[in-house]
Amino acid sequence: MKTLPTQKRALEKRRALIEAARVNFAERGYEHTTAKIIAEAAGVATGTFYQNFENKDELLRVIAQQKRDEIYQAVPGLNTQAIDGTESKLTEYSTETLFRQVLEIVYDYHESEAELHQVMEQRRFIDKDLDDILLRSEGVMEEKVLAYVKAHNTPNPDAVAYNLFAMAEGLVHRHVFGQPGSSKEETLDLGAKMLACYFECESH
Repeated sequence: MKTLPTQKRALEKRRALIEAARVNFAERGYEHTTAKIIAEAAGVATGTFYQNFENKDELLRVIAQQKRDEIYQAVPGLNTQAIDGTESKLTEYSTETLFRQVLEIVYDYHESEAELHQVMEQRRFIDKDLDDILLRSEGVMEEKVLAYVKAHNTPNPDAVAYNLFAMAEGLVHRHVFGQPGSSKEETLDLGAKMLACYFECESH
């Protein structure tokens, strides 16, 4: 990966390249987006592109990392120390409220720049480094579910959290990228009730 520039003007050009890439990847797709197209859209020379990025694969990874950081910021208080130290605090929230919050974060992540997200989903099977970044993005939200599951002393918490999150992501994918038969709010509300049902059933 290229060294991050330190001068203000160089940083502005780098940011312009990233923004131009986000737009063109979404509108044109990966195959039809080139370094030249991105540079022209950013208002810089093609050489400037290569001063900042090895190729468009590296640029797509940078964008994925930015989206991962956005998700991290969207989940309040989510860091290793907080997860290890606040499991009892998580129980103050109802199960349904927690899953509704997680579902909305997952939904907004997929819905925002949906075409760009689809490009990354397609490329992750070819680019292992990109796949690792996306897996860490998914892990941010999965850890929140895992912390809640552990707080309830649920047997085999890792498997339970994995399955709950997989169901949540599947529901979101179907609604965002498929043919939604209900509104976003109705889908998230019902999804949260269904996911919370696991714990309600366990308690009876």
